Amino acid sequence: MDRSDLLPSLQDRSFLWLLVAIPLLFLATGLWALPVAAWLAPPFLLRFVRDEPIVRGCGMAALILGGISCVTWYGATEWFLQAPLPYLVGIALGVSTALPYLVDRLLAGRLSGVAATLVFPLAAVTMEYIMSFGPFGTWTGKVYTQQSLAFLQLTSVTGIWGPSFFLHWTASIANAVWEDGLVATPVRWATGLWAGLLAAIFLFGEARLAWDPPSETIPVAAVTADHDASSFWDLHRRAGSREAVRDSARTIQRDYLRHARRAARAGAQVVSWPEAAVPVPREDTTAFLRQARTLAADHEVYLAAALNVVPRSAADVQLQNKVVWIGPDGTRRAEGLKTHLVPGESGQAGTGRIPTVSTSEGTWTSAVCYDLDFPAFLRQAGRKDVDLLVAPSNDWAAIAERHAHMARIRAIENGTALLRPTSNGRTLATGPLGRTRAQASHVTSEGHIHLAHLPTDGKPTLYAALGNFFAWGCGLGLLLLVGAACPCLRRPFLPTFD
Repeated sequence: MDRSDLLPSLQDRSFLWLLVAIPLLFLATGLWALPVAAWLAPPFLLRFVRDEPIVRGCGMAALILGGISCVTWYGATEWFLQAPLPYLVGIALGVSTALPYLVDRLLAGRLSGVAATLVFPLAAVTMEYIMSFGPFGTWTGKVYTQQSLAFLQLTSVTGIWGPSFFLHWTASIANAVWEDGLVATPVRWATGLWAGLLAAIFLFGEARLAWDPPSETIPVAAVTADHDASSFWDLHRRAGSREAVRDSARTIQRDYLRHARRAARAGAQVVSWPEAAVPVPREDTTAFLRQARTLAADHEVYLAAALNVVPRSAADVQLQNKVVWIGPDGTRRAEGLKTHLVPGESGQAGTGRIPTVSTSEGTWTSAVCYDLDFPAFLRQAGRKDVDLLVAPSNDWAAIAERHAHMARIRAIENGTALLRPTSNGRTLATGPLGRTRAQASHVTSEGHIHLAHLPTDGKPTLYAALGNFFAWGCGLGLLLLVGAACPCLRRPFLPTFD
């Protein structure tokens, strides 16, 4: 028997690449993604799709990505979606993730050199940007798989789209080397450009972190208690009367005000607590805010009070999930409703504008939990030169680490310090470059007061000024490549990329 008969055919090898890709995709997708897997998985799946006929390769990629998404994202959706909706969402995510592979399969072979390697990353970023307008915001963004602060500084320029582009461009470069080797001049040019830009990104990030001069700080505190949003609603369902509901709410109010008072005595100048942790029946709102204003005035502290204002009845104004800012003189400075409600969440949505509070220590603002998953919304903080973002949140165990990391990246994008008091998740305080100043797990921590010192000055960023220009540029670039690859669409003003 000829030894060549024992060697696998091209098609056999393509399934070998698929077998390598599948476990890497499990590690690169969903809530517990590993940073290195996010770089390694796409090259192998892209290799499989390119080696297979279009229908079979892209169809199998969509099925596999859909199945993996159902498993790896289940914990993020099962809390608020009833079966089989979490699985349908997973399948939809898988199909959308497979589309850039289809675009690459259709176009990359018609182009050469650098242009051929750009199809996949441009398509991937364009698809991520389109998905960001959906009900889940940017939850599936590839940037959230990365932990390197140096690499993540790129988001201060391009938003989350720049890191995503380089993750996917790496797959295209690897496949170009795989197909033609570095002996081919176009591949050497493309690889050199990729390596040079990636090195520049890390140098920029390291320089930004190294040249971060010390600045004045302000003591802040996140307070938690034995009660959270869910514990009150459990009491609410068991209560036999409206008066019993009000009594339960008052118990929780007293608990949080007591911890806030302790935090102020410990030196905190800004105090906040988790999203919706303090329920306030509508008829008791004035009385509770009077207590909060007294506390703020007595201790000369800013209080960012996260409230769940409970309607009297179904006919009353909707439930309000909001943050009320009270100044050290006891006056009500500003308030903001949660704008982006989690799918299925009841309540009155905000206007889409963040509140701002001007102080001698800088400009401060607040946004509530899910609002931070929408970069375009939070970009208001950067445009308004906000120095401190207070983000009361409420998570569950499965999403705790991922969601806290997403909030960190919002702070880097907009150059703001971040205080994120969180129930059932990770309380986090970071500087404007994303450096952790304090953190605690609500699940494992026994403390109720979490103090940190945060910089008083924010960092102006290009992303805050220019917005999603990089994502728009990727979409335009993809259209140009479509025109260059398809002669029937080509126009005199389009480059040929020959």
